[in-house]
Amino acid sequence: MILLTSVTGKTGSAVAKELLDHNIPFRVMVRSAEKAAPYEGKNVEVAIADFDDVSSMDQALQGVDKALLITPNGEHQLDREKAFTDACVRNGVKHLVNLSSMESVDGTTNPFTSMHVASEKHIRESGLDWTILKPSFFSQNFSNMASVIKEKNIISLPISAQGTVAATDIRDVAEVARRVFTEDGHTGQVYVMTGPDLETFADVAATFSNTLGREIKYVEMPEDAFRERLKAGGYSQWRIDGVCQEFQSISDGIIDHTTDTVEQLLDRPAISLTQFIEDHRSLFE
Repeated sequence: MILLTSVTGKTGSAVAKELLDHNIPFRVMVRSAEKAAPYEGKNVEVAIADFDDVSSMDQALQGVDKALLITPNGEHQLDREKAFTDACVRNGVKHLVNLSSMESVDGTTNPFTSMHVASEKHIRESGLDWTILKPSFFSQNFSNMASVIKEKNIISLPISAQGTVAATDIRDVAEVARRVFTEDGHTGQVYVMTGPDLETFADVAATFSNTLGREIKYVEMPEDAFRERLKAGGYSQWRIDGVCQEFQSISDGIIDHTTDTVEQLLDRPAISLTQFIEDHRSLFE
């Protein structure tokens, strides 16, 4: 049995969809029955559990031999990932697949990526078979800006126009996760995944322009304005600081190359940003 966590988030839900599309049985770990509503009437088991409740995780992991660990960014993220890893060991899980990020490398000072690095170390030392998935900046992040792109024809973030991304499509990550769960040969592997193109944010705006057939401009947002927007959205100060530090790292060029991991694993090219825009054109028009 495969257990998926964080299936209400973008990546977890994409992996769930991928498994459903291929008729692969799995169990979801959610905090309430309401969170499991999207899976009602489907061939999906539901476990009500919480990362902060060890006994509930133990129950959720009964009969599970493979698990996907995804947690949202938060001050207690590392504690929760360690607790889940330990619960996997305790309950006989054989293979743990962890979602990290391309930017999570030794020496990082960002709170998000630092916790990923520490969690990866804990998983490696746990005695479990493991696979680490490390995608880059997601193409789907632009979905969050869809209304502004549609109404104002701009993309705006507190990132330099010359900051670079190699946008990864979550659908590729989900397919890689399915392959990892259902094929041999993936244990002990770290898969750094990117899209096919390294682009500046000025290039990203040009890609949107060329694909949508109208001019989309990139406008660098002042960090103060971005901080106020996140604060109004209920973000904690810790998370606001972490997001801004992450975006500064992108401005400084932390994402500076592409990989062919997706193509090698899936025997097809990685989904480009152009294809993402085409597939989601209705969001932006």
